Amino acid sequence: MANPNDPRGYIAPEYALWGYLTYKADVYSFGVVALEIVAGKNNMKYRPNEKFVCLLDWALVLKREGKLMELVDETLNSNFKKDEALRMINVALLCTNTSPALRPTMSAVVSILEDHLDLPEFSLESRSHDDELKFQRLRAVADPGS
Repeated sequence: MANPNDPRGYIAPEYALWGYLTYKADVYSFGVVALEIVAGKNNMKYRPNEKFVCLLDWALVLKREGKLMELVDETLNSNFKKDEALRMINVALLCTNTSPALRPTMSAVVSILEDHLDLPEFSLESRSHDDELKFQRLRAVADPGS
C-alpha cells in the first residue's frame, strides 16, 4: 500500500533518478498536485488496474487516447467548466514533462491558467521516447554487463 506521505510521486525525475535539482523541479510537483485536484485522486494511491503505477501514468494514457475528461473527479457530476478542466489537465501534463527543459516556468503556468497565454502544444511521442532513453540509461547503470 502506498504511503500518502511518500514524496516520490511528486519529485521531478531528474532529481529522483540522478540527484540533479533544477529550478523546474517545483513545476513538476505543481503539475502532479494540479492533476490530483482535477481528478480528486492521490497520485501514488490511484491505480485503475495493474498496468498503471500512478495517476500520472493513467493520465498520459488517457491523453494519448483522447479521453482526458475521464480524469475529472466524478463527484463533480457536471458542476464544472469543461474547458477549464481540460486546460488544467493539459497544464499539469505539460508541467510533468520528464525533461525540465520542456516544462514551462511557473510564471508561464500562471499566465496559461489565467488564459493570458496560449497553452503550448506538446507531443506524447517525444515524451515517451525520452522516457525510454532514460530507462535504457538506468538499466545500463543498474546492470553494467548488459
